[in-house]
Amino acid sequence: MKNKGPINVLLVEDNPGDAVIINEMFREIPQIEFNVFLAKRLSEGLEAIHKEDFHIVLLDLQLPDSQGIETFNQVHQLSPEIPIIILTGLEDEDFALDIVGEGAQDYLVKGQVDRKLLARSIKYSIERKHIEGRLRESEEKYRLMVEKIHSGVFFVNSRNQLSYVNKQMAKMLGFTVPEMINKDISQFTNPEGDSCFKKHLKKVREGKEYPKKIAKTYELEFLNRNGSSLWVLVSTNPLFKPNGEYLGAISIMTDISSRKGIEKSLMEAMIEKDKDFFLIMGNMVEAMKPLIHKNSMTNHVVDEYDDKFT
Repeated sequence: MKNKGPINVLLVEDNPGDAVIINEMFREIPQIEFNVFLAKRLSEGLEAIHKEDFHIVLLDLQLPDSQGIETFNQVHQLSPEIPIIILTGLEDEDFALDIVGEGAQDYLVKGQVDRKLLARSIKYSIERKHIEGRLRESEEKYRLMVEKIHSGVFFVNSRNQLSYVNKQMAKMLGFTVPEMINKDISQFTNPEGDSCFKKHLKKVREGKEYPKKIAKTYELEFLNRNGSSLWVLVSTNPLFKPNGEYLGAISIMTDISSRKGIEKSLMEAMIEKDKDFFLIMGNMVEAMKPLIHKNSMTNHVVDEYDDKFT
């Protein structure tokens, strides 16, 4: 494991024997320099975090002034950007999974750790935390972009529930974001719009609509809180896990109600303009009916004459 400079380690451990063993392991790890600060109580560790910059924390959960997961919580809440490795004398896989789920990077059992395992755990813990930080920054950047655009953005999960709605979409429909989250998409569309949207989602699941996972654009009618229609142009893109499992679909919608209103007005104007023409044509058809009937009778007589003399 290579590092450009020394790694600052906060070791929170009240057992002098365990602290000596761990410090000895650090000295035996080749090619890396460690600066180890020892805190025998949680309060000392928290104070050290306030004063110094640490790359990693090795934390014993059973301390004179704090025990159990609360020990981890206090350190993690104070400085969530620092990776934390749990050191414990208890081998409990369920607890290990729980605390890693809470944000710890690793769980090491005293007596089962050697310098190689310690070095590997520190290396991967620091790298994972660094990656997590970059991902958070990226997510925050895109979240801000999504919140600031003038289009509605929403994510419908595999159960057709709205897992994400940006503020603009909620505003367009007259709701708040919390009012829309976890609701079925059908609660915000009319029956035809719901049928149309879920028809596209069904094709997404089956891979028919998006064989190359390219966004599909179509018109959809949503319902405002006050019951009025909101016509939007929706661009939908499916999301899949690496194994092909369908996660849901993210959509961007643009208000086209004004365009729909103009189209409706134009159609009404065309009908109004041409209604006289249609009236004249109707009258002409009515006037021609006797002639058509007479011509039909004439043809019938001629046919009978031909039958008699041929």
